[in-house]
Amino acid sequence: MKQLEWRFTRRHGLGAMAALALTGCATTRQLSGPPFGEVAAPRGSAALLLERRLGEIVAEQNVVTAGVGVIKHGKLVWSAYFGAQSPGVPASAATRFNAASITKTVAAETILRLVGQGRLSLDESMAKYWVDPDIAGDPRRFDLTPRIALTHKTGFANWRFFRRDGKLAFERAPGVSYGYSGEGFQYLARFAEKKLGKPFPQLVDETVLKPVGMAHTDFTVRAENAEKIARPIDEGGVFYGYFCRPEGKAFCRKQGDWSAAADMTTTVQDYAAFLVAVMDADGYGPAIASDRDRVQSDKGSERVVHCEDAAKSPCPVEQGYGLGFNVLKYDGVTVLEHGGADWAQLAVAYFYKPSRDGVIIFLNAPNRRALEAMPGMLALVDPTSPLLGEYSRWLERAKASEVKP
Repeated sequence: MKQLEWRFTRRHGLGAMAALALTGCATTRQLSGPPFGEVAAPRGSAALLLERRLGEIVAEQNVVTAGVGVIKHGKLVWSAYFGAQSPGVPASAATRFNAASITKTVAAETILRLVGQGRLSLDESMAKYWVDPDIAGDPRRFDLTPRIALTHKTGFANWRFFRRDGKLAFERAPGVSYGYSGEGFQYLARFAEKKLGKPFPQLVDETVLKPVGMAHTDFTVRAENAEKIARPIDEGGVFYGYFCRPEGKAFCRKQGDWSAAADMTTTVQDYAAFLVAVMDADGYGPAIASDRDRVQSDKGSERVVHCEDAAKSPCPVEQGYGLGFNVLKYDGVTVLEHGGADWAQLAVAYFYKPSRDGVIIFLNAPNRRALEAMPGMLALVDPTSPLLGEYSRWLERAKASEVKP
């Protein structure tokens, strides 16, 4: 904690520390946030207090690296960085975070832009251009469409390696019910490659990354940029490699590897620019945006908001999954959100319509530590966040699983 306090004093000066000590009701009101559907833009002493409190949570929970951003009226107006990018390198605006499943939002946006250009259709059968060999003999392959993949209704498991035989298979009929599936997004990406004759990362780069200006985002594994990434470690502090898992070297990804569902690396600033582009429906216009923003999959027990737990935010009128994002519908407010979680990452990003305010929190830490930190950090940045209940439930579930009988 002393090191964190020293860094704070060095950046802001002793006068700023004194201002924090004298902070009164006005700052408290700013930190408590505006009405639901808006996010306060931290300014002056309120910004300093927010940064200090976030830093305290990061230090208390031993989070390795954290990046936080606030979008106001479609602009990134505030960001803060905590911890170390790697040993001896403090986190900064240049730090890249593994966004885990938030990668899916960029993959989805690529597809929607290609639809907007008339190069793909959301409702065409993918079988004409791509069929995974594992399901080549199953007639249900013809039912798979980009919309079904984007809304997590393929009927596939999250990943084929979760199955005993390690093969892709329909666990339920496609198009019928929600079932979160990275395989579905990967299948969709292979289809786009085959139909358009270009590698999917090239389509992402040409269609989203370059137009949005995401110069510090990698959709593929690029060893030359690895040291810019927040360094992942396990609970014992062991670093296995930037694109490796604790299970061993067989689980290390190679140069040029990619996934439409996970492991994109990006900065807070780059991803903020992406969210603003989504707000603006860049590349496809209001009709496709309206389709994107409606609930198309009922998530059932996996829904984001459990109304009985939503103490500080209202109960949504409707909620579920749209085209690449979780969608929460309220009277006069819509929320588009996605999270990401892996063994050493926890991330959340969302925005409100019509205010065009949003929040980004990227955490690099053993997942359990990050889960301890996330609810408190969310509550500081957006006190009425509809995501508070979900992360609190996940934390309680993790604690319960650790209790020995």
